[in-house]
Amino acid sequence: MKITIAPSQDKRKIADYLVLPFIEDKKAPKALFAISKFSKIVKGPIETKDFQGKKSQMSVVYGSKERRIILLGLGKADKIDEFHISEIYSEVVAFLKKKKAKTVNIIVPEKLNISKEDLLKGIAEALFLTNYGFDKFKHFSKKESATYLKEATLIGAEKKDMALINKGKIIASGVNLTRDLVNNNADDETPQNLAKIAKTFEKISKDVKVVVFDKKKIAQEKMGFLLAVNKGSDKDPVFIMIHYHGDRSSNDHSVIVGKGITYDTGGLSLKPPTAMDTMKSDMSGGAAVLGAMYTIANLRLKVNVTALVPATENSIGPASYKPGDVYIGMAGKSVEVKNTDAEGRLILADALSYASLKIKPNRIIDLASLTGACVVALGEDVAGLFSNSEKLAKDLEAASRRTGDHLWRLPLYKPYKDHLKSDIADLKNIGNAREAGTITAALFLQEFVEKVDWAHIDIAGPAFLSKPKGLHPTHATGIGVRLLTYFFENLSIK
Repeated sequence: MKITIAPSQDKRKIADYLVLPFIEDKKAPKALFAISKFSKIVKGPIETKDFQGKKSQMSVVYGSKERRIILLGLGKADKIDEFHISEIYSEVVAFLKKKKAKTVNIIVPEKLNISKEDLLKGIAEALFLTNYGFDKFKHFSKKESATYLKEATLIGAEKKDMALINKGKIIASGVNLTRDLVNNNADDETPQNLAKIAKTFEKISKDVKVVVFDKKKIAQEKMGFLLAVNKGSDKDPVFIMIHYHGDRSSNDHSVIVGKGITYDTGGLSLKPPTAMDTMKSDMSGGAAVLGAMYTIANLRLKVNVTALVPATENSIGPASYKPGDVYIGMAGKSVEVKNTDAEGRLILADALSYASLKIKPNRIIDLASLTGACVVALGEDVAGLFSNSEKLAKDLEAASRRTGDHLWRLPLYKPYKDHLKSDIADLKNIGNAREAGTITAALFLQEFVEKVDWAHIDIAGPAFLSKPKGLHPTHATGIGVRLLTYFFENLSIK
């Protein structure tokens, strides 16, 4: 989709629809634009109170230039922020796609208590994110085609504002890259293909360097957990490292880690059939980390970040790793495998060990679709957040409020470590079957974090929705990309 600008209403090209913004007010909705030319057209719906300016309310009226005009409610002025704007304009895009519109003119709201940067970027992100689709496997007849907006014009924006609009486009592109990876066939998004995509990031900037460990190098690094999970697969594992040095004058360094299970059968602890058809999404954390690095590098943020993605299938074969056996990871700790479907924490453990022991950053953030227990606790809209650092947790929560990648902090409750005790190894890879599964998984990961600020984000719920909604027109949401981008953008200006 192309986004253009027009400095005023008179300079616009005629489109399929025109969107007029209003806020909810005590007596009648208040126009956030020069209303004089539209006063007669909007009078009826306002006087009859069919349109009141409530959040996301849309009323269609008919004009002489644009045949269809949408009166759009933004709700109460004191409730409006960047995420609020994105939510509302995403519903506009969904409506326009349903109506098979190709072009739209959007009058940029005036006199809101929100910065122009947040306003324009919020609208731009909503346009690009909601206009996304994944139809590469659909067959369309000659008379059919996928329905997407082709052009949106922002009326009231200026040439200098194109930088803000392009920023929104870059961020949305990172999210949509992640969505493509998660939506695609697991047979296509293999560990090797993830590594190939990561390598292309070197073309973005001279500040990007990508290193990929093959199976031999993984063995040399003694990543026994990653090798164990990989044993049942016919595809070798990879360990992807993306180094971005955006501020060579600073010693501050962050590591982000993403779970890269490109398909999860559950291993010998086989998943039930109804739980397996979405398991191509089990690399959502790794895909989000790739999307975030794409965005961070394209925005040229002044930060130093290394992304780590341990990637493998968790498949079944004659060599599959077995429940009851003990494996030793990179940190030298032994783990008794009680359930081969608790594989994500194993490969993350090796990645966290590598980050702690070899890179030694200022902070580590990992993302993973880790536990079904997190979905039970928080549903599909909210990701679980764990951290050993109050500051890191608060900074991530602040970023989440801007993006709508909702987080809810859960405790690293130390007494639950007893659930991970093993009679024959340092740890078990799961706790009790039904108790505090999300917390015990986080406590397991914490065992492999060495004296560094760390946060774990369990995205099992919002990574792959049961039904598309809001900003997310497909099952894959790309959660984490905007969260990490805004987190590092804020870090870069401190």
